[in-house]
Amino acid sequence: MLLVDIGNSQIKSALVEGDNWSIWPTIATRSDDPFSQWPVQPGSTAPPSRVLLSNVAGRDVEQQLGCYVNRHWGVDVEVVKPQRSMAGFSTIYDDPARLGVDRWLAAMAAWKQTGGAVCVIDAGTALTVDIVNAAGCHQGGLIAPGLEMMRTSLTRGTAQLHSTGIAAVEGFATNTVDAISLGCTSAVRGLLADARAISAAGPGGETPTWFLTGGAAPEIARLLPVPHQYEPQLVLSGLLIAGRHMT
Repeated sequence: MLLVDIGNSQIKSALVEGDNWSIWPTIATRSDDPFSQWPVQPGSTAPPSRVLLSNVAGRDVEQQLGCYVNRHWGVDVEVVKPQRSMAGFSTIYDDPARLGVDRWLAAMAAWKQTGGAVCVIDAGTALTVDIVNAAGCHQGGLIAPGLEMMRTSLTRGTAQLHSTGIAAVEGFATNTVDAISLGCTSAVRGLLADARAISAAGPGGETPTWFLTGGAAPEIARLLPVPHQYEPQLVLSGLLIAGRHMT
């Protein structure tokens, strides 16, 4: 089974056979002919019998993948979509079809791993937080700009603010570059503190296990107010669960 997670910035993939995972290198979503960069090319190994896809990057790259695997391996891509319930996991989202599939899969995988309440942070182009109670019911979450999106939107929208990245800053900043870094990280730190407070006030007083995933996880980790588990393949793990329960 080939698992493919197409995000706005990166494509993550893994080939799974039984309990054996082969994690493939991350590639850029918007690169030319991205799937030709996969380490296993047609004819070099047995073809996957199934290809499961989580995609939040639009139809163009999804169609590219579909053409590639159909042409080279003779299989169709199974596009996974959020559902109201699956594998004991459920969501109270108003319209599950409007819940990002990556959020849904990551939340399901985290809950399956612990069997208890979880709070899942996915740090990518966007920063998302999702809460699941101990019974496996997704309670909702939040979406905010990721650190890099926050920084670039600020510098693009102003004439005299310039920055090339986010740095750790102690105290108040004494130059503009550091001031931008401090403003962005403080905003995220406050968001995470709010998420902690909201999750702590949930029904039953459940204390969730916090999970962190996504390409910007290292930058977010130092801003988290609680201990957490870093799981870089959380969406792929959710894809595997979904694949085993899809008919």
